[in-house]
Amino acid sequence: MDTEKKIQLNLSIPEHYRNILRKMAAEHNYKNPMQVASATSVGTGIFLEAMRMIEESRTRKENNHDNA
Repeated sequence: MDTEKKIQLNLSIPEHYRNILRKMAAEHNYKNPMQVASATSVGTGIFLEAMRMIEESRTRKENNHDNA
């Protein structure tokens, strides 16, 4: 998936969640100082993982529907 063309997507999220993402990035940077993360990169990772899970779930449902 890393070879796919990437596009920018701007999202507005509540400040509370932004603060959580910042904290997660800071914790990551503390544990892995050679691999710097930002709130944006952490949020992107979470978003992509959620989208993969949704896509897999939809595919399974479609396959189950086709086999019925």
